[in-house]
Amino acid sequence: MIVSDRAARIATGLGVRSFFSTLLLAFGVVGGAGFVSPLRADEANVFGRHERGTAALVGIFYDLKQTQRREPVPGNGKDYAKSVDEFLVSGFDEALFNRFFRAGLPLYTTQIATGRLSADAAPKAFGVEGVVKPRHWVVHYKAQIAAPSDGTYRFVGAADDMMAVAINRRVVLVGNHPATKFPVLAWKPAADPGPKPAAQPGSTYGDWIDLRADQPVDIDILIGERPGGVFHALLLYQKKGETYPRNNKGEIILPLFQVAELPMDDNRYLTDRPPWRCLE
Repeated sequence: MIVSDRAARIATGLGVRSFFSTLLLAFGVVGGAGFVSPLRADEANVFGRHERGTAALVGIFYDLKQTQRREPVPGNGKDYAKSVDEFLVSGFDEALFNRFFRAGLPLYTTQIATGRLSADAAPKAFGVEGVVKPRHWVVHYKAQIAAPSDGTYRFVGAADDMMAVAINRRVVLVGNHPATKFPVLAWKPAADPGPKPAAQPGSTYGDWIDLRADQPVDIDILIGERPGGVFHALLLYQKKGETYPRNNKGEIILPLFQVAELPMDDNRYLTDRPPWRCLE
């Protein structure tokens, strides 16, 4: 078993909870905005679970409008995008987020596919709904992963309001709502964005990156909500040279990014491809 320095740091920072846990989501009905929505009874679990399992993405919840002592941050979260922008430009220096309120326990997930839901679902999932209002929050997922096979890949995704993906601390995708901007990072999508994804036509295509199945990389995924209201996030991927089916609108049906096999009965994205390897 290979344990990286980063994995050891993550596990240590989480205390009694093991880093090597997973989420097996139970999805059901189809929701609005082109996303798969979970069954209402299991809605909170789309952000992850506390139970131990196999290796997975570990998610840490932050409230950017209050400190660890639950004192209001100046501006009460109005600098949300600026704070996230700074975090991304710093190379994911967690010291920048340590000044904010953080949920006591992490959650573990194997995919980012929340469906369309209320912004208060995330605080509820992390057990902090009593002290965190459903806006200006961030969930930071991280792990070490390896691609299913050698090749050139890019991530494809969207969120309302915020999504950023980095490989080895370099941001390769920003899939924000247009109103949430990172001017310092100044990441731009490719000039040729690719065909509209069937799962979410408004998705953004990320940078192409060369990956090898035997060379693990660090992945960081940020999702978050700025003003409150409705939230959703979906992360897909594309491999260069691979052929994917189209629907009757000409939209491409891409694979869902997964680090554990979880077939799902939905014709807007693929879950029949080998999962990405998540290292223990």
